[in-house]
Amino acid sequence: MSSIDPVTMAQTLVAAERANMDSLLKSQGTKIKNQIKGLDTLKTQLSTFQTLLKDLNSTAKLQAQKSTLSQDGFMTVSSNGKAISGQYSLFVRQLAQSHQLGVKFSSETDVLPSDGFLSLTVDGKEMKLDFSTLPANATVKDLVSQINNASNNPGVKASLVRSNGEVNLVLTSTSSGTAKAITANFTSGGSVASDTLAGKFAAPTEITKAQDAIVEMGGSNPLLITSSSNKLENVIDGLTINLTKAQAAGEAPLQLTVEQDNTAMTDALKKFVTGYNTLVDELNKLVKSSTDESGLLANDSTVRSLMSQLRSGIRDLPNGMTLASLGIKTDRDGKLSLDETAFTKALTADPELLSKAFSGDDGLVKRLTAITEPFTKRGGSISQRKDSLDASQRRLDSRLESHERRMQNAYNRYLAQYTQLNTVMTQMSQTSSLFG
Repeated sequence: MSSIDPVTMAQTLVAAERANMDSLLKSQGTKIKNQIKGLDTLKTQLSTFQTLLKDLNSTAKLQAQKSTLSQDGFMTVSSNGKAISGQYSLFVRQLAQSHQLGVKFSSETDVLPSDGFLSLTVDGKEMKLDFSTLPANATVKDLVSQINNASNNPGVKASLVRSNGEVNLVLTSTSSGTAKAITANFTSGGSVASDTLAGKFAAPTEITKAQDAIVEMGGSNPLLITSSSNKLENVIDGLTINLTKAQAAGEAPLQLTVEQDNTAMTDALKKFVTGYNTLVDELNKLVKSSTDESGLLANDSTVRSLMSQLRSGIRDLPNGMTLASLGIKTDRDGKLSLDETAFTKALTADPELLSKAFSGDDGLVKRLTAITEPFTKRGGSISQRKDSLDASQRRLDSRLESHERRMQNAYNRYLAQYTQLNTVMTQMSQTSSLFG
């Protein structure tokens, strides 16, 4: 009588017993993981589309303008989309400058007097430095730190500049313009060293004069524009002008032309169309259901509802407009295509066309954001569904642990039974041989 291998028998029986449950639990686990992955993909795609909408939602994009200059090098100009189209004549007489004063010393290690007061004033704000409070044997280098780190510094940056064997304590106003000129005074405390320092501050070198920017606008009787800064933001409505270089006397004024930028607005609309189509493609992949390959969220009713909302949101434009008003067509899959020629023609007739379609409380930006935000926001539908799936995964993990324990117990039981049976069979075989 041949013996039985208890291990092989136990393994065989357990494998047969656990096959159906293994398949079921594995299928459920795969489904949960695919759904979580699908929801992550959905959130990423919706967030990307929301970022696109946010970036598009500005007058500078929806009513784009371009500014061109007759000559480069003197200024740069940008528009927020609200400037009046036209031509402006500008002459840059001078740039704004920050005031700079220099006080000469023989060395940066020159020891400062231990008496006297240094006063620095900018635009009515004053700081006083009492030299009696300085550390013993404080030097010119230490003075730089004292000025820069003072809590009541009125807007002065101190530095050391070395030239021709001498050191200059350079005081620079942190803001440009005549109003930000520096007044520096040193009041002697009576010592010889203090008197000497007072003499130095009494006649500082004006390295750079404090001045405002001056620009002339117009022709024979120009309008004079002054600014403490070289950045002119509230001079011509809708324009930001950055002055970079003054013009020489006798040079021709710069001609600034501001006009609608159809190319930029077309690019903005093309970017929207591309972004929307990408989102539609990804949603279709997620809910795809076929015998060959199904999406991670195949036949998901929530995603299909989202797709339906997007189609309605993109179709119903404000102000009685339609997608055709923008030169946009839709196909049967819900994707968009842009006829650039038709859009340019419509834009020429109405420069605010894009703004009317996308901005405002009923515009496409707010409407599509309102549709997508409930899915992506903290505590939104995607977050809630992922929490639910995480809970399902934990329950499944618990079932898997219980299943593994049952199968291990079954294995141990089968192993013991067949080990016992094998022992009995061996004994019977031995007994039978005695009567051989």
